[in-house]
Amino acid sequence: MIKGIVCVAKDWGIGKQNGLLFDIPADMKHFREETTGKICVFGYNTYMSLPKRPLKNRVNIVLWDKAESMDCLDGAITFSDFNQLVRFINILASQYDVYICGGAGVYAAFIPYYDLVDVTFVDAIDPETTAFFPDLKANGFEKVYNEPYHIIEGVGGTNGYAISKQLWSKPIKANEVEADYGR
Repeated sequence: MIKGIVCVAKDWGIGKQNGLLFDIPADMKHFREETTGKICVFGYNTYMSLPKRPLKNRVNIVLWDKAESMDCLDGAITFSDFNQLVRFINILASQYDVYICGGAGVYAAFIPYYDLVDVTFVDAIDPETTAFFPDLKANGFEKVYNEPYHIIEGVGGTNGYAISKQLWSKPIKANEVEADYGR
C-alpha cells in the first residue's frame, strides 16, 4: 500500500524555509510509530533536512535528480528517475507499506498513486508558509476518518494547537470492487 503521511495547516501548508511548519511532539511520535519498520520515500531536500540520516529501523529511499542509478546517499537508496521509482515502489507496495514523506514536490507527484493519506490536521495557518500539500478533496480524495487528538496534559503534546487525525482515500469504484471479489 502506498501511503502519504503529512502534517498540514488549514490551507494545506506543510513547511517554510525548508523546514516543518509546526513543531508538534504528538505528530512526531505518530510519524515514528507509523513508519518504523516500513519503507519511507523522501525528496532530496527533505531527506537532507532530517537531523539524523538515515531514519533508523526503516528503508530510506530518496528521489534525487543527481543520483546515478540506484546510488546510495547517507544510508538511503536513491533514484533520479521518478518513473523508475514508481515502478520500484509499486512492486514493494504489493507486500509492504510504503510511506511518502515529502517534500511538497514529491507529495504532489504521488497524488495519482496514494492508496491512503494519513493527515495530521492543524487548525492554524502560518502566513510565512512556502510549501503546500495538494488539496486532497480537490484531487478526488474523501475524508474517511476524522478524530481530534486526545492528549493527556504533558504527554505527547500539541504545543497549544488544536489538531486532529484524518485519513483520506480515493473512492472505490464499483468495477474495482468487482475485480477484487472476482465478480
